[in-house]
Amino acid sequence: MFSIRKIITISDYVTMANIIFGLLAILLHDFRFIYLSIIFDAMDGFVARKTNTVSDFGAELDSICDVVSFGVAPAYLLYYNFESNFALISALIFALCGALRLARFGILNVKHFVGLPIPAGALVLASFCEVLDNKVLISIIAIIVGLLMISDISYPKYPHKVLIGVFFVSLVLAMWGFVYPVLLCGVGYVLYGIFKTKSH
Repeated sequence: MFSIRKIITISDYVTMANIIFGLLAILLHDFRFIYLSIIFDAMDGFVARKTNTVSDFGAELDSICDVVSFGVAPAYLLYYNFESNFALISALIFALCGALRLARFGILNVKHFVGLPIPAGALVLASFCEVLDNKVLISIIAIIVGLLMISDISYPKYPHKVLIGVFFVSLVLAMWGFVYPVLLCGVGYVLYGIFKTKSH
């Protein structure tokens, strides 16, 4: 009756934690759940490779979860916290660009990311929303981040292990209210892709 359980793997359960926290970010109006979603989004690929459970189903599930946790959730929280017509427009643009970015990612077969990855976009927008109190500036940032997601700028898939460790610590700190370290990580990643592309 529920044959779908036969194709759900341990890594898919990790992926589902991603969307659960994304929904909690929306329902509880709390950016911290977006940071948790990012952690589980990073973990699911690692678990899939270690347990040899990489599958097309898992890839599709991951994209669906990402559009909720990293597209809809930050867009909603942007409008919820900075309610204005401009914030509404920028939230719609951000969410749409995120969906387009994920759709393109699903049909590409490259060793790097084309366009800013949507978890990074969500991270940058969420952290800026937490540290800034300017409706216009936040809305402009959301549009810029959205456009970066659908750009042709190349971003590395797997940074150095030391940087991954620093990033993980910064996410933990963000969940305890210390947002600036993770903001710096996000902005640094954004700028790295932009300047690396210009140098080629």
